Amino acid sequence: MFFMKIKILSLLLCLSLLLGVSVVPAAAADPLPLPDTATQFLYDLADSLVKPLIRLIGLLFPAGDLPGKYVSSPDFYPGMDTFLDAPAAGAKWNLGYASASLLEGQNIFDGKHYVGGGLVGDGQTAVIDEKTPTVILDDQRVRVTALNDGSGRGTVILASIDGFGITSKDVRAIRALLADFAKENNIVSINVSALHQHSVIDTLGMNGPLLKAVFLNPVANLTGLFAPYSGKNADFMDNLHNVVANAAKAAFANLEPGTLHYAKVNIKEYIFDKRPPYVFDEFVHRLRFVPDAAASKETWLCNLAIHCTGNGASAREVTGDFPYYMEETVNAAGANFQLIQGAQLAITLDSSPVDALSAVRFEKVQNYGHALGSKLTGITPEQETVVTPLLNAAHKEYSIPIDNPLHMLFFRLKMIDSTAVKSDLLGWNMDLWTEVGYLEIGDALAVAIVPGEMEAALAFGGGLDSDSAWKRTAWEYAPMQETIGAARELLVFGLSNDQVGYMILPNDVHNFILFGNEEVNAASTQAAPAVLKAFEGLVASK
Repeated sequence: MFFMKIKILSLLLCLSLLLGVSVVPAAAADPLPLPDTATQFLYDLADSLVKPLIRLIGLLFPAGDLPGKYVSSPDFYPGMDTFLDAPAAGAKWNLGYASASLLEGQNIFDGKHYVGGGLVGDGQTAVIDEKTPTVILDDQRVRVTALNDGSGRGTVILASIDGFGITSKDVRAIRALLADFAKENNIVSINVSALHQHSVIDTLGMNGPLLKAVFLNPVANLTGLFAPYSGKNADFMDNLHNVVANAAKAAFANLEPGTLHYAKVNIKEYIFDKRPPYVFDEFVHRLRFVPDAAASKETWLCNLAIHCTGNGASAREVTGDFPYYMEETVNAAGANFQLIQGAQLAITLDSSPVDALSAVRFEKVQNYGHALGSKLTGITPEQETVVTPLLNAAHKEYSIPIDNPLHMLFFRLKMIDSTAVKSDLLGWNMDLWTEVGYLEIGDALAVAIVPGEMEAALAFGGGLDSDSAWKRTAWEYAPMQETIGAARELLVFGLSNDQVGYMILPNDVHNFILFGNEEVNAASTQAAPAVLKAFEGLVASK
């Protein structure tokens, strides 16, 4: 999920402003089945009326310094100048790893830090609970891998934080801290992704004091007398920027030669997909780096697509959720661990294989993580392939027309500081500027680096046909796997370098008001076509 219960809450906040009343909505219903065409017409008609109304209400909120034009940042990294089709002479994998706590030295119990992932707190009795943390169950960390192929074309940095999401502005603040270091050391690609835990200190901004944000942020935007209210704590984020940058430097300093091995193991029984077309990556993927030096530890860079909601979206305990306990299992096997989230739009965990071990929710989280960790440690050498020392990296900036009026409101209020720009004088229309990336790892793997929560069918194919899609139109877009070709297996690194929300099948965007969580939590119904087009152009240019 992107913003829990944001649909009903935001609509009611807007109505409250108009009517001067206070309301507490019930929990959002599960997605409805496709209606008959007459009922669907009424739903879509309601959309066409309500969306402009919310957009009009949004214009009542001053946008402050929201720019009217996008200017590319020096902290965007386009990647390598040249792509190789085969390893360079004397090519050799070099990998460095580092990990650090984002909580160390932070007082998160001061009433000014919030737990991301859901708008309600204990008991879900009120929407406007300020969901401050109550206890730390385990750590909130960043893990970083530095990787190059020894060709001299540059090093790629892959950082993943325990966080609900991270915007492009925070990613570029981290890159700014690394600018001189990157130039001196030929670092050509710096990527920061979020694992999307719903139970860590908010790194996106949507889980703070909402009433203060709605009523006081316009004053802040107009006067500049105080910072806009947000779920992100400024000191916490400044510390995060520095910790991630320093961890990246440490990972680079730890570079050492070795070999890289790839394997995947099926974890289908641990996955639950809530939304058609029920396409998902059934595997947890592992890149295992074996250093040449016998005294050095292995590093396992892993990828799966499962929402980190084991401890719930409304709890106030701070926990890294199941990835923390995957790491615990892998560490016990003597290896470093890093996980990067995949294409997990409506995909969450199925804990039924471990439910019998405990009735306590948090113990289920631990058991679930240990079970997935055991899947990784159970991979045998016979299941692995050696990865040729060849690394290509490229990135591209692109824009998405924002057509979700609620997100426009969030950007105007500065509750989320994504790179939104006005495309007209008043800001009736806005564009969201972001980036997509492409990696080639060896001669048989490719990675799409995407800035949000993507429907897996966009990557792997299998989209809905005209008989089952909401718009009752055919699937018209080539999935990413088709774009790169059958010679390479595609992985997806999601929630990377930005958070633009959900990326939904373009022919299956449902009703905005009465249907599921995904539609309201997508900044744009055009997010999917935009990322596919940008990715296709990026791959074609190399």
